Amino acid sequence: MMKDYYYELGVTPIDEIGTIHKAYMAKSKTIYKKTGEEQKFFFEAWKVISDEDKRKEYDAQPQFQLRKISSRLTAAGAKKKNGERVPFRWGVPLMEILMMPFKKEEESNKVTPEETANIHFTQGVLLAADPNGCEKAKLEFKAVLDLIPDLKEAQYNYAIMCYRLGQYQEAYECFGEYLKNDSKDLMARKMTELLK
Repeated sequence: MMKDYYYELGVTPIDEIGTIHKAYMAKSKTIYKKTGEEQKFFFEAWKVISDEDKRKEYDAQPQFQLRKISSRLTAAGAKKKNGERVPFRWGVPLMEILMMPFKKEEESNKVTPEETANIHFTQGVLLAADPNGCEKAKLEFKAVLDLIPDLKEAQYNYAIMCYRLGQYQEAYECFGEYLKNDSKDLMARKMTELLK
């Protein structure tokens, strides 16, 4: 039996120990209705989550970690310096290439969707470091996905934020969607197994 300890206890990963203890006490009153294996897992979950060191170790597992950078956003966010040659790109009309040196400065300084997404992505990562910022971090990753729907790192981080907020069904569905695009990602597979 492979389940997430927080999910089993009916709490969120950002809950404080007092809240977790109350949930444990309430749920332990009905634990006798479950099978021996389910009871054993329930008490194992409490043993790990109630111990500060074991909880930190549990939370440090790789599948629970955010994806900190996106190579796609990092490359897109790099601005060209004045005088730097623009590399040839297929599909760009010849007239546009010829007119590039004559464009007004404000036109060349327009913020691209990738640059905006990079700002939201970075904000999301920073906000997620604080348990009180998880809801805002989720919104930041959603903003990234609104701009670039297929950005894998933002999809994964959005699902992790759902998980941290205790929105387990939504997290499960998000990881399922993520796996449709990248079925080989072991961390996403592990998360779907934990949240079944």
